[in-house]
Amino acid sequence: MTQETAEQYSEAMMSLSSQARSVVRDLNPKNELKYLRVRAKKHEIMVAFDVQFIVIVIQRWTSAGERT
Repeated sequence: MTQETAEQYSEAMMSLSSQARSVVRDLNPKNELKYLRVRAKKHEIMVAFDVQFIVIVIQRWTSAGERT
């Protein structure tokens, strides 16, 4: 993955995760979003939150029926 693509994913996931965290807090202030998982046709993106950092993992994903 190129640096430019990684930065695009990072920016998009930071925005999405910030919105998701706000929604969770709005629904119940006692809850906190710790983990976010998004699956698309070709990729699966997992985001884990901590106090000082966010880990974003992007992996290729194929359904069991498509594997050979």
